[in-house]
Amino acid sequence: MYKRILIAALALTVAYGCSSGVKREPIAQQTKPASTQAVDKLSSVSISLTEEAKGKVADNLKFDKEELLSHVKRALDAHAMLLSEPHESAPGMEIEVKDFRVRTNFSAVMWGFMAGSDSITGDVVLKDSLGGEVDRFEVSVSYALGGLAGGQDGTRMSWLYEKFAEETLKELNGKK
Repeated sequence: MYKRILIAALALTVAYGCSSGVKREPIAQQTKPASTQAVDKLSSVSISLTEEAKGKVADNLKFDKEELLSHVKRALDAHAMLLSEPHESAPGMEIEVKDFRVRTNFSAVMWGFMAGSDSITGDVVLKDSLGGEVDRFEVSVSYALGGLAGGQDGTRMSWLYEKFAEETLKELNGKK
């Protein structure tokens, strides 16, 4: 009996320990129609932090926006979606990081999911060659596991960056 309860608790912890997803505004609130077509190529990729996110940098020194950008670019390159030279016919992409949280290594290892989760939330914005917004969607990823194996900074941050890139790629390819 106790073994079943322990297995069920462990399964729930793993299921809720890591999550990710993409969210779009409801159609009634959109100022322009959302693009549901897959994107073939991108001319450029950049990253920025909102004012709110900039205010969190001092408390979350382990977050590295350039590392996140690097993971996204590698994912796009691996699927031949990033042009080597900017081109007018392909949209550019900007990642606007809105929110993030990174637990201390001690909290993640010692307290695991009880210390909350590490997370990154950002808008992915596609822009035409004139800078006009073509599409926008929100990507959100979180990681709450801990312990000696899952609580190390490198493990947690690498998973977050990789999952953010994966969710972005899936949405750009039109996969739900």
